[in-house]
Amino acid sequence: MKKSATIAAVALSISMASTFAAVSQETPPAPIQQTTPVPVLTGMLASNPEPTLRLGGYVGVLTNEALVDITLLRPWRQDFQSGVLVDGHAIYTAYRFQSIPIDLEIEGGVAKRFGNAYTGNQWEFDLIPMARWTYFPWNDYINTNFRLGLIGASYVTGVSPFERNFDSSRHGNRFLSLLIPEITFSPSKDAPFEVFVRVHHRSGIYGAINGVHGGSNYISTGIRFTAF
Repeated sequence: MKKSATIAAVALSISMASTFAAVSQETPPAPIQQTTPVPVLTGMLASNPEPTLRLGGYVGVLTNEALVDITLLRPWRQDFQSGVLVDGHAIYTAYRFQSIPIDLEIEGGVAKRFGNAYTGNQWEFDLIPMARWTYFPWNDYINTNFRLGLIGASYVTGVSPFERNFDSSRHGNRFLSLLIPEITFSPSKDAPFEVFVRVHHRSGIYGAINGVHGGSNYISTGIRFTAF
């Protein structure tokens, strides 16, 4: 009887030892993987004095005034219409001069027009090269840039009655030239964002495109962020 009890105790001890050994040999849990932040999101929050790619958007209101009146002659007097332009765009810095404060950029955007039967509800697709002047004497207080694109491409999915009426030839065109003057403001040169005001101007370049002598003007404001 005692011999049987001794054998049982020894067997139980061997079984428990085997169980503890098996548990100790289990594969330890895999370490938690560290996720790498998305470069674009990281760039939008980081200081960068010389960004290569910017992403932004703006909202513009349609005006019945000519471009020269908006920018030079009577900027304080506008005849706003029931039309709004909502745009999203990207800006790539193609070349940055070292001896003069000028950057050469390429901007591409997609916009949606919201209006009535007269001002239209079309989609618009834009591509334009632009020059950015980066020096102003007050830039230590508020960083200011001036951007200008003289000849770009603008395509709309339909010509609105407003553009037909604005055109002296009264026919308009889906494809027209794009011209954009813009002023940007940011807290400093290193700031990861900038706000801006611009005029979004479509025209036929005095009849050079299908005889069109007019188009549309949207006075716009928006914000863009540095991607990288």
